[in-house]
Amino acid sequence: MIRRRVSKHFSAVALVVLATGCISAAPEQWGVSLTDWERSAVFGDLPEEARSALLPLSEIFYERITSRRFNSRATFQDPSVRQFFPTVAAYSDYYAALVDELERANVRYSRPARVELLDVQRAPSGSLVLKLRFIGRNDLPLRWWNSSLERADEWRWQDGRWWVVPGKV
Repeated sequence: MIRRRVSKHFSAVALVVLATGCISAAPEQWGVSLTDWERSAVFGDLPEEARSALLPLSEIFYERITSRRFNSRATFQDPSVRQFFPTVAAYSDYYAALVDELERANVRYSRPARVELLDVQRAPSGSLVLKLRFIGRNDLPLRWWNSSLERADEWRWQDGRWWVVPGKV
Protein backbone atom coordinates (compact mmCIF):
# COMPACT_ATOMS: atom_id res chain seq x y z
CA MET A 1 0.00 0.00 0.00
CA ILE A 2 2.74 2.47 1.00
CA ARG A 3 4.86 1.35 -1.91
CA ARG A 4 2.01 2.04 -4.35
CA ARG A 5 1.44 5.52 -2.85
CA VAL A 6 5.17 6.39 -3.10
CA SER A 7 5.18 5.12 -6.67
CA LYS A 8 2.19 7.34 -7.55
CA HIS A 9 3.85 10.38 -5.94
CA PHE A 10 7.10 9.68 -7.74
CA SER A 11 5.24 9.34 -11.05
CA ALA A 12 3.42 12.64 -10.46
CA VAL A 13 6.65 14.46 -9.61
CA ALA A 14 8.42 12.96 -12.63
CA LEU A 15 5.54 14.05 -14.89
CA VAL A 16 5.68 17.63 -13.55
CA VAL A 17 9.46 17.79 -14.01
CA LEU A 18 9.20 16.38 -17.54
CA ALA A 19 6.41 18.79 -18.48
CA THR A 20 8.30 21.76 -17.07
CA GLY A 21 11.39 20.75 -19.03
CA CYS A 22 9.39 20.60 -22.25
CA ILE A 23 7.73 23.94 -21.69
CA SER A 24 10.88 25.91 -20.94
CA ALA A 25 12.76 25.49 -24.18
CA ALA A 26 16.31 26.74 -24.44
CA PRO A 27 16.58 30.33 -25.68
CA GLU A 28 17.60 30.62 -29.28
CA GLN A 29 20.84 32.20 -30.39
CA TRP A 30 21.01 35.98 -30.69
CA GLY A 31 19.57 37.19 -33.99
CA VAL A 32 18.92 33.73 -35.45
CA SER A 33 15.22 34.53 -35.89
CA LEU A 34 16.03 37.29 -38.42
CA THR A 35 15.70 36.07 -41.99
CA ASP A 36 18.18 37.04 -44.71
CA TRP A 37 15.50 39.24 -46.28
CA GLU A 38 14.92 41.09 -42.99
CA ARG A 39 18.65 41.56 -42.53
CA SER A 40 19.10 43.00 -46.01
CA ALA A 41 16.10 45.33 -45.57
CA VAL A 42 17.31 46.61 -42.20
CA PHE A 43 21.06 46.73 -42.79
CA GLY A 44 20.86 47.55 -46.51
CA ASP A 45 22.55 50.96 -46.78
CA LEU A 46 24.85 50.64 -43.76
CA PRO A 47 28.61 50.18 -44.24
CA GLU A 48 29.81 46.57 -44.15
CA GLU A 49 31.57 47.18 -40.82
CA ALA A 50 28.30 48.37 -39.25
CA ARG A 51 26.33 45.43 -40.65
CA SER A 52 28.72 42.85 -39.31
CA ALA A 53 29.21 44.51 -35.90
CA LEU A 54 25.70 45.23 -34.61
CA LEU A 55 24.42 41.77 -33.69
CA PRO A 56 27.62 40.53 -31.98
CA LEU A 57 28.07 43.87 -30.18
CA SER A 58 24.47 44.04 -29.00
CA GLU A 59 24.69 40.43 -27.80
CA ILE A 60 27.76 41.35 -25.70
CA PHE A 61 25.96 44.40 -24.26
CA TYR A 62 22.83 42.49 -23.25
CA GLU A 63 24.88 39.59 -21.84
CA ARG A 64 26.67 42.11 -19.61
CA ILE A 65 23.40 43.41 -18.22
CA THR A 66 21.92 39.96 -17.70
CA SER A 67 21.85 38.55 -14.15
CA ARG A 68 22.93 41.88 -12.66
CA ARG A 69 21.00 43.80 -10.10
CA PHE A 70 20.09 47.10 -11.72
CA ASN A 71 19.06 49.08 -8.69
CA SER A 72 22.65 48.86 -7.43
CA ARG A 73 25.47 51.41 -7.43
CA ALA A 74 28.05 48.75 -8.43
CA THR A 75 26.14 47.98 -11.64
CA PHE A 76 25.66 51.67 -12.40
CA GLN A 77 29.39 52.36 -12.07
CA ASP A 78 30.51 49.39 -14.18
CA PRO A 79 32.68 50.71 -17.06
CA SER A 80 32.08 47.57 -19.16
CA VAL A 81 28.44 48.66 -19.56
CA ARG A 82 29.07 52.41 -19.77
CA GLN A 83 31.32 52.04 -22.81
CA PHE A 84 28.28 51.47 -25.05
CA PHE A 85 27.09 55.06 -24.54
CA PRO A 86 28.57 58.25 -26.00
CA THR A 87 28.27 60.21 -22.73
CA VAL A 88 27.77 59.56 -19.03
CA ALA A 89 24.48 61.48 -19.22
CA ALA A 90 23.22 59.17 -21.98
CA TYR A 91 24.12 56.13 -19.87
CA SER A 92 22.42 57.63 -16.81
CA ASP A 93 19.21 58.23 -18.77
CA TYR A 94 19.19 54.69 -20.19
CA TYR A 95 19.98 53.16 -16.81
CA ALA A 96 17.26 55.11 -14.98
CA ALA A 97 14.63 54.22 -17.57
CA LEU A 98 15.57 50.52 -17.54
CA VAL A 99 15.51 50.30 -13.74
CA ASP A 100 12.10 51.95 -13.67
CA GLU A 101 10.67 49.62 -16.32
CA LEU A 102 12.11 46.49 -14.66
CA GLU A 103 10.58 47.50 -11.34
CA ARG A 104 7.19 48.21 -12.94
CA ALA A 105 7.34 44.82 -14.68
CA ASN A 106 7.92 43.20 -11.26
CA VAL A 107 11.27 41.69 -12.21
CA ARG A 108 12.77 40.56 -8.90
CA TYR A 109 15.65 42.76 -7.71
CA SER A 110 15.54 44.48 -11.13
CA ARG A 111 17.73 41.57 -12.28
CA PRO A 112 16.86 40.17 -15.70
CA ALA A 113 17.87 36.52 -16.06
CA ARG A 114 17.99 36.73 -19.85
CA VAL A 115 17.32 39.07 -22.74
CA GLU A 116 15.86 37.87 -26.04
CA LEU A 117 16.17 39.70 -29.36
CA LEU A 118 12.72 39.71 -30.97
CA ASP A 119 13.23 41.97 -33.99
CA VAL A 120 15.39 44.67 -35.57
CA GLN A 121 13.77 47.56 -37.42
CA ARG A 122 14.80 50.82 -39.07
CA ALA A 123 13.90 54.02 -37.23
CA PRO A 124 12.94 57.17 -39.21
CA SER A 125 16.13 58.80 -37.89
CA GLY A 126 18.27 56.15 -39.62
CA SER A 127 19.14 54.32 -36.39
CA LEU A 128 18.17 50.73 -35.73
CA VAL A 129 15.62 49.73 -33.13
CA LEU A 130 16.09 46.41 -31.36
CA LYS A 131 12.87 44.93 -29.99
CA LEU A 132 13.77 43.00 -26.84
CA ARG A 133 12.23 40.89 -24.12
CA PHE A 134 13.80 41.05 -20.65
CA ILE A 135 12.90 38.02 -18.52
CA GLY A 136 13.46 37.57 -14.80
CA ARG A 137 11.97 36.04 -11.68
CA ASN A 138 8.67 37.50 -10.60
CA ASP A 139 8.83 39.78 -7.55
CA LEU A 140 5.16 39.51 -6.62
CA PRO A 141 4.22 37.15 -3.77
CA LEU A 142 3.02 33.66 -4.71
CA ARG A 143 3.98 34.12 -8.37
CA TRP A 144 6.32 31.27 -9.26
CA TRP A 145 6.42 32.10 -12.97
CA ASN A 146 8.78 34.55 -14.63
CA SER A 147 8.04 38.18 -15.28
CA SER A 148 8.92 39.81 -18.58
CA LEU A 149 9.35 43.25 -20.05
CA GLU A 150 9.24 44.06 -23.75
CA ARG A 151 11.02 47.22 -24.79
CA ALA A 152 12.79 48.77 -27.75
CA ASP A 153 16.35 50.05 -27.62
CA GLU A 154 17.73 52.36 -30.27
CA TRP A 155 21.26 51.86 -31.62
CA ARG A 156 22.97 54.49 -33.80
CA TRP A 157 26.00 54.07 -36.07
CA GLN A 158 28.16 57.16 -35.55
CA ASP A 159 31.88 57.87 -35.93
CA GLY A 160 32.61 54.30 -36.95
CA ARG A 161 30.92 52.53 -34.05
CA TRP A 162 27.53 51.60 -32.59
CA TRP A 163 26.10 53.56 -29.64
CA VAL A 164 23.02 52.86 -27.54
CA VAL A 165 20.67 55.86 -27.67
CA PRO A 166 18.65 56.36 -24.49
CA GLY A 167 14.96 57.11 -24.68
CA LYS A 168 13.33 60.05 -23.02
CA VAL A 169 13.11 59.77 -19.24
